[in-house]
Amino acid sequence: MGRDFEAIKLDLSRKILATKTPADFIITLLYSIPVLAPARICIETGVFKHLTETKSPLHVADLVQKPARGDHEAFEQQQEFLARMLRAVSGLGLIDEIAPRMYQANELTAVMADEGFASGFELFFDNAMGPSSTMTSMISFHEGNVWQASGTATEGPWQDARGVQGQTTFEHWTDHDPKQLTRLSSLMQRMQDKRPHWTQWFPKEALISTPSTDDRDRLPAVFVDVGGGRGHDLSALARQYPKWNAQLVLQDDPSVIAETKHEHSTTGTEVDPRTTFMPHDFFLEQPVKGASIYYMHKIMHDWPDKDCVAILTRLRDAMQKGSRIFINDVILPDQGCSALATGSDILMLAFHSGQERDEASWTRLISMVKGLRIQKFWRAPGDDGEGIVEVCRSNCS
Repeated sequence: MGRDFEAIKLDLSRKILATKTPADFIITLLYSIPVLAPARICIETGVFKHLTETKSPLHVADLVQKPARGDHEAFEQQQEFLARMLRAVSGLGLIDEIAPRMYQANELTAVMADEGFASGFELFFDNAMGPSSTMTSMISFHEGNVWQASGTATEGPWQDARGVQGQTTFEHWTDHDPKQLTRLSSLMQRMQDKRPHWTQWFPKEALISTPSTDDRDRLPAVFVDVGGGRGHDLSALARQYPKWNAQLVLQDDPSVIAETKHEHSTTGTEVDPRTTFMPHDFFLEQPVKGASIYYMHKIMHDWPDKDCVAILTRLRDAMQKGSRIFINDVILPDQGCSALATGSDILMLAFHSGQERDEASWTRLISMVKGLRIQKFWRAPGDDGEGIVEVCRSNCS
């Protein structure tokens, strides 16, 4: 048996005390909401009971219900799905993560395995969430897929809960419920305001200089913010480097670009003269060829691997020697993820069939795009997991 309750309380208290501001606490609270669903799944799959009865540490592979006929691919997918659930509940202290993908029961696990308390959790969760909630659908959807994260961007738990298969969550919000996009934009802006912008911690020399040492191969300084929304990142970059002689390109859907330009004109907001607005769908051919940097912030986590490969392939085809891709997203640690990171991972799974990724997952994803490789993982200070995955062509030095 792992930790006793006193040790668990002490650890949870430290995590609360680690929140530096009221905003940090509320952000953590927000991202703790979806973590109840993984706890419900661990009851449904018997994980809490299995760990409690075994007492000794178990690898995630030992907790997977083995598929019939020795289906290795299904077994691997089940491991990936369950690992994400266990990572989330360990952050609540419901199980102990003693090593990467190694888990052990503690005193809270035993309570969650108790039939009476498990029944109470099922009762409250199933009735409070309701049959049409995304989190309830996440459980039934993945149970129907034999506990594999096999949804697509247009057919996943969010769509299943509403019967709107065929549209991504963002597409449905745009067409039928735009206030959700407004809410999301407002939250993301507030969260960004409370954290150091990536340009404040990312080394200037790694941003400004091109990797090539041959002047003949040097690219013009062109920074393309792919799917950059209303340009908050690009504006911050321009403020941080006012003398950088670079072309700054903001790309997003035509409607977003039109709204952004309208907002600037009506509010009188000054636009940096280096900035160009460009309507673009990142699933289509990238019109800016040979940019020095193609930048994406919180794009990849919204999509399953198949769609990420399609997006990255378009960028690869536009790259020249010296071009780089900066993926500004979460880089999960191998062990001990923050509540914010695990909560975000569950939200991405439920809303978009997407995910937050650790170094191994990022490496696997980039390897699926022929001609690309990871140059370096850059991690932001703090424990939120934000970082930049620097990607270049396979022949870059």
